[in-house]
Order: sequence, then C-alpha cells, then structure tokens
Amino acid sequence: MIEDKPTGRQINFSHLLSYLLLMLSTLGIYVISEVIRFYLIAYELNSMFISFCVGFILFTPLISLLLHPLLFSKESLKQRSPFSIMLKNIGLVMVIQCLFFLIWITDAVAVYSIYVDQDSFLAKAFNITKDNRADLTSHFYWGNLLLAWFFSLLSLVIGVLPCLIAQLNNQGVVKNFVMAISFAKKNKSLFALYACVIALATVMPLLYAHYLFVITFPITLFIIFFHLFRRYRIGI
Repeated sequence: MIEDKPTGRQINFSHLLSYLLLMLSTLGIYVISEVIRFYLIAYELNSMFISFCVGFILFTPLISLLLHPLLFSKESLKQRSPFSIMLKNIGLVMVIQCLFFLIWITDAVAVYSIYVDQDSFLAKAFNITKDNRADLTSHFYWGNLLLAWFFSLLSLVIGVLPCLIAQLNNQGVVKNFVMAISFAKKNKSLFALYACVIALATVMPLLYAHYLFVITFPITLFIIFFHLFRRYRIGI
C-alpha cells in the first residue's frame, strides 16, 4: 500500500495558511480595539480603554493554535492535516477561553462600578461619590498593567502550554494541565519574562502606537511560542 506523503508545496501551503490566519486574527483584534476606542472617546470614557487592551490578551491561547501546524515536519503531516492540527484542541481552548472571559467580565464590571455606576458597592468601597471623587487614575493605570501581566501568565500556563503538550505528548486533559503547571513552576523566571513581553507588546502599541500592534503582537507571539516549544522539548 502506497502512502500519500505530503509534498513540499502542501507543507508550504499549511505554513502560509498559519501565517495568514495569524495576521488576520491580529488585524481583527486591532479593528475591534479601534471601534471600542472610538465609542469610549465618544462617551468620554477613554480612560477605560486600557482595560479593553488588557482583555485582548485573553485571545492568546486561541490565536496560538494557528501556529501549531508550523511545529510539525513531513513525517508528522503524514497522519494529520494542518486543519486537524489546528482544530485538535479547539474544545479545550474554548473551555479555557470561557474561563478567561469570566475573569475579564469580572474586571469589566469592576471598572464599570468604579467609573460609571457610582452607587455600586465597589464605588462606595473606594470612596467614589459625586461630592468626593477619589483620584485613582495612576492606580488604575498601573493596576491594569499588572493585570495584563497576570493575564499573560495565565494564558501561557493554562492556555498555550497545555495545548502544546497535547500535540507533543498527549496525556489527557487533566494530565496536560498538571504537566504544564509543573513545567511553569520549574521555569518561573522564564514565564514571568514571557508574560511581561506579551503584556507590553499587546497593551502599549494599542494605547500609544496603534498600527504598531499589527507587527508587535504576531511577532512576539511567534517568537515566544517557538521558544517555549524548544524549551519544553529539551525538558522532556
């Protein structure tokens, strides 16, 4: 029986498809961010834009799936198509994304309560009233940057890495999570650095450089994803 081996053209097509989808996803995030920026400015709520920038980091695990076909050689592609490689963990990632979405909604509700609904319990806790408005501008800014770092770290440890492990050495959902957390614990400094780079490459361009995000986000994600892939392969 003759096996249908993937040709160089097929492999190049799968790689090109991954790059194209990565760029389209990045452009999609950028367009959404600009629409949000427009309406926030229109309603004089532009100080909240940084929170939305932080929220976009939660798309990292889902977008990283687009890079999975780039990891595999001809031998790997004999049994799996590029589409099956990308879609293999879609269910797992969707569960993770729902978890991240709940975290993001919680943050958004907190922002709304503090900056919009001054009768909420959070507004009262921070002593924000119509007669006595606390100035939390700098605290809000740095707090969101810290949250961006935390979301980046969370996305890497329980989002990107478990899906990567599932492609390399699938041990089941729970075991993949355990292995991911264990690997992250052994490389705390590295993951802290990864998270910092992703946070800065996402939030800062969206806030101050606009179009630069289209370049910084995919390149940063690509470099970190493959560096993480190599480090994990060495570790196992």
